[in-house]
Amino acid sequence: MKALALPVLLCSLLAGLSLCLIPDGCEAQKPLRLRHDESGIFALGIRTGMAISNNDGWYFSPGWGAQTRIQASRHFNTEWYLEFFHGAYTDYAVRTDGHIGGLLMWYPQHRPQNVAPFLCLGPNADYIKLRDRLNKENFTSRWSLGAQAGIGMHITLTRRSDITISTQYMTHFGQSMALAVNESTVVTIPKSGSGLDGHILLNVS
Repeated sequence: MKALALPVLLCSLLAGLSLCLIPDGCEAQKPLRLRHDESGIFALGIRTGMAISNNDGWYFSPGWGAQTRIQASRHFNTEWYLEFFHGAYTDYAVRTDGHIGGLLMWYPQHRPQNVAPFLCLGPNADYIKLRDRLNKENFTSRWSLGAQAGIGMHITLTRRSDITISTQYMTHFGQSMALAVNESTVVTIPKSGSGLDGHILLNVS
């Protein structure tokens, strides 16, 4: 019996050690948690919104697009987007806007929260087309550079998804565009020289 005591004792110690290690093994199998304070987090989404322009009255152009985000740090995020707006512009014309650009987003809060407000600023390239509402062959268009700034917030839905609401003002640096109306038709006329043209953007993404 004494000869068996040592092997039995060793087996008991090994069994106890194995039981102690089981919880650590189970813990290692849990999925990794998404930490919002780490750089390199990649996000992809779609967006819908409204462009609000003023020309002797307020005009609303609905739109849609897509964006991707790459987290730079706990307080900074980057967004790259493509969006398209189309709608009435005065009683005589239709306006189309296309934007391609990027944003730098700054989060003032110190810890990740379910609601994360931010400030944003960034450049973009934009395409604008004005055309006669009745005569599609009567139009003018141009490409230019622009910049936008605004505020927004992320609202967490699940561990891997959120909804973003933002409002921004975009300024276009380029040739000014206007509408001139005569007695028989509508003529779209780009003014000479450079100028500023801007509108308010509301986005849900």
